[in-house]
Amino acid sequence: VITVLGIFSERQQNIQGIDATIYFPKEKYILYFQTSHSYFPDNFWGIGQNTRDTDKERYVFENVVVNPHIKRKFWKHTFFGFCADYQNVFKVQYTPGSLMDSTSFYGKTNYNVVGFGLTASYDTRNSTFWPTKGIFLQTQFTSYNNELASTYSFNKWTAEVRLFQKVFKKHVIGLQLYNYSTFGETPFRSMATLGGAGNLRGFYQGRYRDNSMYSAIVEYRAKLVWRLSACVFGGMGDVYRQPKDINMGSIKGSFGGGLRLSILEKESLNLRVDYGYSDSYNQGFYFTIGECF
Repeated sequence: VITVLGIFSERQQNIQGIDATIYFPKEKYILYFQTSHSYFPDNFWGIGQNTRDTDKERYVFENVVVNPHIKRKFWKHTFFGFCADYQNVFKVQYTPGSLMDSTSFYGKTNYNVVGFGLTASYDTRNSTFWPTKGIFLQTQFTSYNNELASTYSFNKWTAEVRLFQKVFKKHVIGLQLYNYSTFGETPFRSMATLGGAGNLRGFYQGRYRDNSMYSAIVEYRAKLVWRLSACVFGGMGDVYRQPKDINMGSIKGSFGGGLRLSILEKESLNLRVDYGYSDSYNQGFYFTIGECF
């Protein structure tokens, strides 16, 4: 499956991206490849758990990202793999004297990050895009080092659990638990970001940002008629600097629902529209291909 994205504005702002998943015979090897280029404005509210909605300000940057990941099946349902991560961030523009200017973090000016890592996964799902049963476990560790031409030295570790259980003939409950942690000189665009189409819908991706984050999301999915399906969801999570900073009193939550239109019926690949809500400041629509998890 290969997804191509292109967005262009009258102000010469643009985003282009390719997201590919290629399965080799008998799924002995699986190749994931993501690459993108963007020159587009983004929003900044500060760093940490307690930033204010009213402090939003705009900044602009140009970014090139290349992320290949290949994994090989060694035993039934068990894969080990190798991944790489390259990012070039440049043309960063923000207002002098602004919140972004006065906040301390790595990556305010042009930089590169280059990292290599290892992955391990266990997968018993009966479908990649719309599973009705099974479990998916994955962990990934990536190291970025000055000796690899990376401007900053830091490490990244992610861990994810997905569970799926059929409750009626065409009704499924899905659960995702996710953690993203970094250690060292983590630059701004490599920090953990809460929100977006693939996390807590209702929050802008990056509304909350810090070195690390955790989240838990539950979905109830149901086939309707023809190629249409529906989904309701709810989730919670937070960002944090160090594990000792995890504070249940600052946890964020959102909920919502959406519709699905199958565009590849045999593979159960859907075009989805979701609406997520947390409060009057944090809400939004999401239009994309594939499920949140």
